[in-house]
Amino acid sequence: MNLTTDALRKLHRIHQQLADLRSELERGPLQIKAGNANLDRIREINEAAQENLTQAKVACAAKQLQLQTAEDRITDLKRKRNECGTNKEFQSLIEQIAADEMATSVLSDEILEIMEKIDEHQKTADEAQTQVESVQEDLEKFKQRVEGKRQTLETDIGRISDELTEKETALPANFKTDYDRVVKARGDEALAAVEGEMCSGCYQMVTSQMLNDLYMSRPVFCKSCGRLLYLPEDSKGG
Repeated sequence: MNLTTDALRKLHRIHQQLADLRSELERGPLQIKAGNANLDRIREINEAAQENLTQAKVACAAKQLQLQTAEDRITDLKRKRNECGTNKEFQSLIEQIAADEMATSVLSDEILEIMEKIDEHQKTADEAQTQVESVQEDLEKFKQRVEGKRQTLETDIGRISDELTEKETALPANFKTDYDRVVKARGDEALAAVEGEMCSGCYQMVTSQMLNDLYMSRPVFCKSCGRLLYLPEDSKGG
């Protein structure tokens, strides 16, 4: 049973190509998933910003209603002051008006502070909304690129898989069972070159007998990791 080093090199190259293509194919959906998660996070930030803005506006409206009620009360007190019949009642109304006017002054200051916060919340909410729209647009473009690339990758995977099947069919029948077993167990890491008299997969030394078998184009499996070994291109056995 002879296995040429060139054949094993080609098999290993094809396995690695398929692994790279499949990894790239899997990477797209994972990146989209991460993009969706990021978009959800930004949307939550946007919703929080919009909620803060709404609450600030509600608080401002409530304060403005209180102010309007207080101002109406002061107007009514002033009318009563002008119509009162006794000095005591007049003095009482004067004191009440002064107290209410001080309260409305404080209320006006509070409204101004809330309005400043509304401006800040509005700016934050606008920026958050803009970010949501930007991230969403970028994500949609990325999804389109991934979809376009997916079709190309699947085509390449199909073509190279056919090439692999063709190469595997040419393997000696009495060896293919062992080959299929190691490929099933290790995938694209089923084969390894011998570099510096070591298995490049696990870096364990190979024996002289194993090297001799490789030079004789016989199938050799690493005794440590089980990979199918082959000689590098610059070896005299290649």
